[in-house]
Amino acid sequence: MKSLREAVMLVAVGAGMAITISCNTVLVSLFPYAGGGFLFGALGIAGLCMAVVVLAFAELSSRFPGAIGIRAFTKAAFGNRFSLAATLFYVAMVLLIGGLEVYLCHRMLVQVLPPLVAEGMLALLLASVLFVNLRGFELSLQLQVLMTVAVAATMVALAALALPGPVAAPATTPAQLLDAVPRALFLFVGVEWAILYVARHESFRRTLPVALVSAVALIALLYGVFGTALQARFAAGSLGSLALPHLELARTLGSPAALYLATIVGLLAVLSSFNVGLSGAARILYSLARERELPAWFAQLHGDRLAPRNAMLAVSVGVLAMAPLMAMPALAESLSMLFSFHLAAVYVCVLLAWTRMRKLPAGRGIRQPLHPLVVWPTLACLAVTAVGVMADPQAATARIILLGECLAIGAISAYLFRTSLRSTSAHPQGKPQ
Repeated sequence: MKSLREAVMLVAVGAGMAITISCNTVLVSLFPYAGGGFLFGALGIAGLCMAVVVLAFAELSSRFPGAIGIRAFTKAAFGNRFSLAATLFYVAMVLLIGGLEVYLCHRMLVQVLPPLVAEGMLALLLASVLFVNLRGFELSLQLQVLMTVAVAATMVALAALALPGPVAAPATTPAQLLDAVPRALFLFVGVEWAILYVARHESFRRTLPVALVSAVALIALLYGVFGTALQARFAAGSLGSLALPHLELARTLGSPAALYLATIVGLLAVLSSFNVGLSGAARILYSLARERELPAWFAQLHGDRLAPRNAMLAVSVGVLAMAPLMAMPALAESLSMLFSFHLAAVYVCVLLAWTRMRKLPAGRGIRQPLHPLVVWPTLACLAVTAVGVMADPQAATARIILLGECLAIGAISAYLFRTSLRSTSAHPQGKPQ
């Protein structure tokens, strides 16, 4: 019974991070490449890739229990400098996703409420989640389950109300389906964050892999059904322009109750993802600060429950700073490509780290049912699709943004790495400054 409760909690955390209103926005970008029944094909391929990735995450994380996964195993596989850059790249992606979530939530609220009331409600909801986390309460472990179940149930309810209906099935070529895969991969982002909430090392053996794969399957099913409902209600040419497809779907039903139900879905999705993202990203910053890679300010703990308050505040400020930028037309047109490349690049690093670490003695690590003959094709698929996305002629803006981001992260990593080396030389015994 204890293992079952833990598995349910891990599925809720993983799926809760992935079921977001920004994913609804990215979902409609799949239809020009994989409409009709091909949507399930794109989701299936992306889901299989993600299942391999999360199992690799689980195996690598079992070697470093209690550590921040991507930081620990990329450092062990590739060294400190590369690991620092990859970890900051990952945090930057989380801030971008969080900013998009807040921006879309604001757009959603102003469509159903007066502007001042909408802004006040959004501020109150985000402040409530931040307050609970700052006090060190485990919102992610109990309420997270309820929020995820509520979001999943309301998505199914909206889809059921919109179906049945004719679903257009445009011709899809293998090349188009391949273009859809990295975009579909975004729908699963955050599943691996459930690893941060594993309470027992033994859970890496059975509970965690089952929970992660179950979360991936649940997400694929939810977005497949929801995407089918969207295609049944909207013309193929108009789907790509929907910024808030769940809200537009509710409007087509002609029911005020459906409209408010869709709004509740959006609010719960934002709260769920913001809660998990805030806690997870703050842990990464806190961990880097404990290693003296970031200023000690990020490692300060506060309150009876010793919450990393400064790290949480930094993540919150970063998310809120990103939110207004999402209104820029040039950025809005490039988001799906930008996120797709981020994910593929990070997951390629994870799988490469797995191939290196697999050659070492397992130690405390628990091997997952993965074979190189499965991992290498997945790695190649992710690498090829990432290059293909950024080589797209329409990705010019995304390439400029990515170049600026890489230069900034490279400069920060070089500075922090040099500072860390000076600190280590000055304190060879590891004594505090």
